[in-house]
Amino acid sequence: MKFSLANKKVLLIAPQFFGYEQEIRGEIERRGAKVDFLLDRPFTSPFLKAVTRWRRQWVMAAAQRYYREHTDTTADYDYVFVVNGQTLSSEVLEEWRSCFKRAKFFLYMWDSFGNRKDVVNNLRYFDHAFTFDRQDSQQHGIHFRPLFFSSGFEDAGEAPARWDISFIGTAHTDRYAIVSRVAAGLGAEVNAYWYLYLQAPWVFSLYRLINRGFRGAKKDQFRFDPLTKADVQHVFFSSRAVLDIEHPQQTGLTMRTLETLGARKKLVTTNASVRGYDFFHAQNICVIDRDDPVVPVGFLDSPYVDVALATYQRYRLEGWLDEILEKELP
Repeated sequence: MKFSLANKKVLLIAPQFFGYEQEIRGEIERRGAKVDFLLDRPFTSPFLKAVTRWRRQWVMAAAQRYYREHTDTTADYDYVFVVNGQTLSSEVLEEWRSCFKRAKFFLYMWDSFGNRKDVVNNLRYFDHAFTFDRQDSQQHGIHFRPLFFSSGFEDAGEAPARWDISFIGTAHTDRYAIVSRVAAGLGAEVNAYWYLYLQAPWVFSLYRLINRGFRGAKKDQFRFDPLTKADVQHVFFSSRAVLDIEHPQQTGLTMRTLETLGARKKLVTTNASVRGYDFFHAQNICVIDRDDPVVPVGFLDSPYVDVALATYQRYRLEGWLDEILEKELP
């Protein structure tokens, strides 16, 4: 830990995502700060979450009420730290800049601007803006900083390998089709674990109508209850390799990629940009073609090669927060 936050006051806005918002809050508090937390997407139902993604304007009035009702405008914040900010309006941000005059405003995007186009217009309200996507960084002139893994995904020793390869994730876009093709190409001797999650049965029915990749899909191939982080970690530590499929509109590395690094597990991914990162090793990471996803014979059986300790440390949550906060150092 390089950056102390002793006696600082922080307003944190972040989405609920498998407990990562609490991991970030905990790390900020561990450094000595008092944290007030607000939801980046203040809706819990699958329907409203979908509306937020596809018709953001429909929920903005309700989101503004939430922020105005739950923000202490008399607080003397040192930092306002926003992750994504998908339902933060320019009006709310202008009010915050007026109320919290001495606060430094940070934005971190762990989704691409291709999926969050409205956030681009809010960049002007932040003193420092970061993105996990290298192309977005170059296009919008903001800092590039990949994601992180939390302590729960760090190597837990020699756990017995129950599965040769596993996938856990939301079955959006072409993920179901890719997982199906990967599964079909694996030999009968390969033991695989697939957890294709959808928010509700009606989402499956909708995808059957609008997503060509769901043709032939059966309802019993999907799960409608999210796994806990502990369950995800159990599958990670019990797998030789993890399959990762990024959203087709992004080039940034998924959280899953960094979690695999943390767990020191092998990675099979459709994201070719991973070759440009400092932890890439061909024996650990296999890049497959999105349209013809074939896992080479022997990859799952070859040993994992450890990365340098300094590289490993950089992608821990602590390293992620240090790199962001260091922009405030003189």
